[in-house]
Amino acid sequence: MLSRRRVIEGLRLGVLESAPSSVGVLLIHGNSSSKEVFAGQFRALQTAGFGVVAPDLPGHGESDWSRTPRKTYSFPGYAAVLHGLMTRLGYRSYHVIGWSLGGHIGLEMLARYREVRSLALTGTPPVRLNPEGVGAGFRWTPSTALAGRRRFSSEDCQRYVRAMMGTNRASTGHLRAAEGTDGNARYWMVQNGMAGVGADEVDTVGADDRPLAILQGAADPFLKIDYVEGLRYRNIWKGRPVLLDAGHAPHWQVPATFNRHMREFLKDAG
Repeated sequence: MLSRRRVIEGLRLGVLESAPSSVGVLLIHGNSSSKEVFAGQFRALQTAGFGVVAPDLPGHGESDWSRTPRKTYSFPGYAAVLHGLMTRLGYRSYHVIGWSLGGHIGLEMLARYREVRSLALTGTPPVRLNPEGVGAGFRWTPSTALAGRRRFSSEDCQRYVRAMMGTNRASTGHLRAAEGTDGNARYWMVQNGMAGVGADEVDTVGADDRPLAILQGAADPFLKIDYVEGLRYRNIWKGRPVLLDAGHAPHWQVPATFNRHMREFLKDAG
């Protein structure tokens, strides 16, 4: 994977890219994280013949902070930047794998862009974008409450990263990513989501006929598993969400298991 800088919609993005291929896979990380969280998936995707693209979202990692935070830090704002990136890189169609916030962005891309061939979600409950809809899909915990906070204390960083990564000890890299995130990215993402800025995710998964996989950690502290299992899906892989022995980040916690399902899904999705 090569480290690049790409300018999309006036924002410099830090991007990890493989050699290009006829079909790409876009990896979208979560809130207050970075592209490196997918390090365990790069080789598995490259050896399967895909072109791999893993950007830092605006406001995260090595990417610029937005000068128009209310617009950029929304599901449609992020989706437009990432679709612009894939178009700039020459991908006429591509698969999307989204973790947590990245999954919500992926759902927005599925609703907006026919170039998206399939979507795999992990740590993302499809919800209606209003307080009632968000409450239906998410558990309210002290860690959940941090998702939209502008300023993180050292204790906040530790608590949030431990919950996100499913570990009792937060690694230096993950802490650095959380500490370096634009607080406006957290704040406006939650404000916009609660205000209905974006596609109705429940309607999207219930109506769209493109392949959808849900590779979900069974011990995820952020979301309600029974809610995810109870939704109506138009074309969900295996006929149901696939539960893995992990928390919120199965791609990080159990990469071999996650990668096996991921590659099988992408093969079936075509």
